[in-house]
Amino acid sequence: MSDRSRYHLPTFGAVHVPTRAPTVDEARASLGGRASTSPEAGALVQVIEASSRVSGVIVFASAEERDVWIGEGRLRRVARSSCVDAEGPMDPALAPVAADASRFAALSEGTRVRYHDRRGVAHEGTLVEKCRYGALVESSAGRVLAVSFRRIERA
Repeated sequence: MSDRSRYHLPTFGAVHVPTRAPTVDEARASLGGRASTSPEAGALVQVIEASSRVSGVIVFASAEERDVWIGEGRLRRVARSSCVDAEGPMDPALAPVAADASRFAALSEGTRVRYHDRRGVAHEGTLVEKCRYGALVESSAGRVLAVSFRRIERA
């Protein structure tokens, strides 16, 4: 049997390691594209669905639509008319997300920021470009990184 007829499948549990760092355009796209943050970011809302309401936090808002964090890292894009102010008790897990979104909304490009990597280690850099769900940050080493709105704050 020749090597051409053999298939080499990854083992279960194998970790995919990217062969290269993403380009700035890829990093920007992973954060939802360039956008300025609305003062509505961080607002607790309910998304009106067919027969129910889902609690969430506005992460990004435009004139026509809202991107709402509905839990566990999930976002839902809805029409402005489908969002109403939150009523009654809210899921306590949404409070830290609301605080992070509000803190991110207060940042502007050119600001010195502190960001946390995937291991939770804090670093400092400069916010280069705001996007829907985070920012491009220039590290002290001169690298541009994609950072979630959940992992960034004023330095």
